[in-house]
Order: sequence, then C-alpha cells, then structure tokens
Amino acid sequence: MPSCENCNYQWSWLDTAKIGFKNNKICPNCGERQYVSQKAGYKFYAIYFLLLMVLVFSRTLFDLSNIFYIPLGVLLIIGTFFFIPYSIKLSNEQKPLW
Repeated sequence: MPSCENCNYQWSWLDTAKIGFKNNKICPNCGERQYVSQKAGYKFYAIYFLLLMVLVFSRTLFDLSNIFYIPLGVLLIIGTFFFIPYSIKLSNEQKPLW
C-alpha cells in the first residue's frame, strides 16, 4: 500500500482504491492532498490497454461467442480493480501525464 509523502502514513486499501478513480485525495492522517504519481498513471493506462488488447485479439483468434467474452471482460475489470491499490505511488504535486 502507498504511504503519504508528507507524514509516511500507510493508506488503507479502501482509501487507495478511492484515489485510483479521482487521481487525488486528502491524506487521512495529516490532511495534505496527495496525487497519483506520473509513473503510476502510466502503469494504469498500460494495464488497461493490455487488457483491451487481450479481449480484442482473443475474440479474433478464437472466434468464440459473446457469452464467453462478457464474463471474461467482467473478470478482467474486477481483477484490475483489486490490483490498482497495490500499484499506486503517491506524490505531493500533480504532474501532467503527457
């Protein structure tokens, strides 16, 4: 789990999951705003892109029905949601992704 850059408070899984959606959150311990680091932002987009490519290319390679791909997509989204809090790094300042 990530730690606050100001006070080194280790965030809970739920707090970390919330920052994954908004890209910033106030530290529950010291009250300073923390942002998702630029490097972690790159990881998120790379993971989402790879998952999308897996779905698209598996559809064309294996030619299976939609009944297979809907649960697969849901499982990949849920798996990514649980992985996000473990890959987040925090920063004191917001930097543009590009």
